[in-house]
Amino acid sequence: MVDLTTASFELGMSLLKHRSTGYRKAAGQFLTPPTLAHFAAEQLGTIQNGSRVLDPAIGSGTLTCAVIERLIQAGQPLEIWLEGYEIDPELCRIAEEMLQQATDVAARHGIRVHFQVQCCDFILEKMKPAAPLFDTEQTNCSYSHIIVNPPYFKINQVTDYGRAAKGQIKGHTNIYTLFMALTMKLLQPDGTACFIVPRSFCSGTYFADFRQQIISETSPTSVHVFEAREGNFDGVLQENVVFSFQRKPLAQRITISTSPTLTDLPEQITIREVDMQHFLGKRGKKLFFRLPTHELDEQILEALDSWSGTLYSYDLEVSTGPIVPFRLRPFLMDVVEVGKSVPLLWLHHVKAQTLLLNAVNGRQKPRAFSTAPEAQPWLTPTANYVLLRRFTAKEEARRLVAAPFLADNFPYPWVGLENHLNYIYRKNNSLTAIEAVGIAGLLNCGLLDRYFRIGNGNTQVNATELRAMPLPAWEVICAVGERLSAGNMTSYLDEIVTDTLKEHDLLPKIFPIIKETRFA
Repeated sequence: MVDLTTASFELGMSLLKHRSTGYRKAAGQFLTPPTLAHFAAEQLGTIQNGSRVLDPAIGSGTLTCAVIERLIQAGQPLEIWLEGYEIDPELCRIAEEMLQQATDVAARHGIRVHFQVQCCDFILEKMKPAAPLFDTEQTNCSYSHIIVNPPYFKINQVTDYGRAAKGQIKGHTNIYTLFMALTMKLLQPDGTACFIVPRSFCSGTYFADFRQQIISETSPTSVHVFEAREGNFDGVLQENVVFSFQRKPLAQRITISTSPTLTDLPEQITIREVDMQHFLGKRGKKLFFRLPTHELDEQILEALDSWSGTLYSYDLEVSTGPIVPFRLRPFLMDVVEVGKSVPLLWLHHVKAQTLLLNAVNGRQKPRAFSTAPEAQPWLTPTANYVLLRRFTAKEEARRLVAAPFLADNFPYPWVGLENHLNYIYRKNNSLTAIEAVGIAGLLNCGLLDRYFRIGNGNTQVNATELRAMPLPAWEVICAVGERLSAGNMTSYLDEIVTDTLKEHDLLPKIFPIIKETRFA
């Protein structure tokens, strides 16, 4: 039998290879590899006689062909209705040809497939005020199964998508979450949907309302995580997940699975059943989706979720370095001149628990910032801070990299902080040196780094996640600072933090010391 899924993928790729990377990125045209298409089709659960299947971004038909091939392999005669949408006319033509071929093959196995591929924009078509989505009397446009690898690009209120969604579906800054939100409303009760999407919707302020909408209208049933960030989609750098949900009340547990890469499916896959309380994390009014892929992850969540401290509760704030170099070029200087400029600190100056004031970057970035009166709004007064990298490279051992900035070691009245740095400070006073060392020590330890990774798939560390990070009692932070300040103890940081937390009964006595945090 012809491999229908592979054939549809290869036909689509033969078309797209003649298009520029910029065009494909702008249009969100990244087709689903056959291995992943088959895996996604398996996530749809039972497909019964009379099922209605939707792929609202059908592309060249790879996912729908995988669904049909799954039914053929099951060998159970039935009849289904399949509907697809595709905005690109050439891809639409390929999808129609492949689905006709798949329908003919299925018929020889006793399976009747009725299909329709509409060459139009699914979002704009369904968001029309008169569309069946907003007509509660209409039931014939709901689906028992939805499967999709939606496009990925940012939208705003002035685009057609933003205007169409305004007042109907709120809080969406990317087209892929608009696809998810819209199809949730088209899913029948107990229906199942499977999405191949970036992990970014699981955390961050922009998607907070959307996460709440997901658990209000559906029950997430499974999430698959790829341990390697790259190599899963040609030309895609975002960390993607396979996210499935059902239109039913929230369940008690969720399945979280992992594989090293896409090509390892389905042989090298690890599957875990996780309590929903570990998947759903809440700090204040913000809800996060967390992906504990190991038993140790759940133990970490159990421990740190019991901590009541936060930056806010300790009168601390986190801000982003105010200096955006390309906007402030007249104030950038190559060297520090007394009375004329002060050091400008970048990412490469911040190492774990250490601030390297004389570090030189290979690109020879400007090392100083002017102290002229017109430049001073962008300078930060010298005080005790904790500096953190806002970005880390994907291959780096730690996502959280922090260093204490101590006023006694800095002989200038101001400091320049570049925009790729965050800094923590006390709002109404100054941190003590011990406090700054203690906060930095906690953020640098493997325990908090792993906690951060469980809830965040990005290499960016933004202020929202830092504000939501649980912290132990203030006396514990100070105890960590005291111990790390007693000589050169940075190489024993993980041991010091873990032992201190155990002494204060904030970790079980047998809890391991975590040094490697990149195990998914």
